[in-house]
This record gives sequence, structure tokens and C-alpha cells, in this order.
Amino acid sequence: MIRATISKWGNSKGIRLNQAVLQALNATIGDQLNFKIEDNKVIMSKQDDTPDLTFEELFKDYSGEEFDTEIKLPDERKGNEKW
Repeated sequence: MIRATISKWGNSKGIRLNQAVLQALNATIGDQLNFKIEDNKVIMSKQDDTPDLTFEELFKDYSGEEFDTEIKLPDERKGNEKW
């Protein structure tokens, strides 16, 4: 377990993240982190800057071959895709 102390920084409070935590998150100075509180515990993750694009946005500039076959999409999401 890694311990951190809450310190006063100006009018705010903060904690310092050691190198082991930054490496585990693949984070560096300037990256944004997300915090979630569950069962009196803080869960921290690195902000994913990948934009959420719809199917139409992903292929808006596609000028290739057109298909006559209808594609059957799954009934539910398997990952982070937007429907």
C-alpha cells in the first residue's frame, strides 16, 4: 500500500503522487486524472483523451467502395463504442 499525506497548497489541499503511482497509471506532469469514491475508497484513473466518435463520425470522410449488403450490428455494446 502506498501512503500519501494531505498538504496545504495555497488555499487548496493536495497530495503528491510518487513515481510508482505515475508509472502504474502511465501518467506524467500535465495529465488529467479522474477520481471516484466507492465504499469510502478513492479510485483514481488517468483521463482517456480519445474522443468518443459515432460510427458516422468515424467514416464521414470515407470515399471508398459502397456496399449493398446491410451490416447487422450487435444488440449491445462490447466496449466503449457509441451507438
